Amino acid sequence: MAFLVLIFPFAEWDQANWGPAPAGTSPIVYEQWMGRSRRKPYDMDAYRRFVSALVERYDGDGIDDMPGLKYPIKYWQAGQVPAVQEGYFTFFNGSSEDYLEVMKATYQAVKEADPEAKVLQPGMLEMTPHVVSFWEPIFDKGSQYFDIANIHICWPLAELGHAELDKAGLIAMAEGQVSEFKKLLSEYGIDKPIWVTAVLYYFGEDISLEEHGQILARSYVSSFASGADKCFYDTFRPFPTDQPFLKRCTPVDENGEKRPAYYGLKTLIEKLDRFTSAEELAEGKYRFMVKGKPVYVLWGAGKIPAEITGEVLVTDIYGNETRTDSSAIKLSESPIFVE
Repeated sequence: MAFLVLIFPFAEWDQANWGPAPAGTSPIVYEQWMGRSRRKPYDMDAYRRFVSALVERYDGDGIDDMPGLKYPIKYWQAGQVPAVQEGYFTFFNGSSEDYLEVMKATYQAVKEADPEAKVLQPGMLEMTPHVVSFWEPIFDKGSQYFDIANIHICWPLAELGHAELDKAGLIAMAEGQVSEFKKLLSEYGIDKPIWVTAVLYYFGEDISLEEHGQILARSYVSSFASGADKCFYDTFRPFPTDQPFLKRCTPVDENGEKRPAYYGLKTLIEKLDRFTSAEELAEGKYRFMVKGKPVYVLWGAGKIPAEITGEVLVTDIYGNETRTDSSAIKLSESPIFVE
């Protein structure tokens, strides 16, 4: 077991030095735990001391460790999606330069306590112009203050003030985020591992639960083929207090019922976990190497890759298996795994 720990740099006593928090009657995420003020630490030195002590407690080096520590923590992140500064998911109030200060202080404090620990860039939510413009100054001046680049593949729809995507738009977004993110990083000379630390799709009634499961599986496959090292599903089962749009998009509903997305994720893990390489052969055609053998993930139009011949094992996203001749395979919008 391993943990990625998010350090939210907002202490009530420290934030009070900035003056009253932004007014507003509508709730914001984690308000009951973090309050409404989401500015950078007022006392940055105090914040650094806190981070250093926190990392020291959980690094497992035998010095000032938590009593009975079983799983040392080696991955840390300063906050979350700081470019989102309005609406329910307000995670920060401040400029790019403000957050660069937070990242620098966090990175230095983490490394001081545990040089082996890895620090993630706080998640970049979506490749929209507003979000990209927030991160560009940070990538330009502060790429040395993170070890792992981090993007989310989740789309806040109408409930969060965005224009709602149709199915085609959602698919295009889901399957293209990591490649666009990698291209942006390369523009600033950044070549670091990429983690997708939140995969979650808010979708409307025009997209069925079955289509949601298909889109989820496709986004994982395309993300890995585009260079992502890890993908984390964001919310597996909703809390009773979650807003309705969030309750709809989880793999397991609030009553414990498993949805198509659950089976899609389960089958994907069974077929592709611990793959050693992933590549896109053509649109909707991917080849993974798993335990030294190829596993193909296919969907969409067109023929199957010519290298797939003879009798094969075909598995749909629900885990149903069929042995057939490769010539009998018919593709659809729902991914299949071919071995």
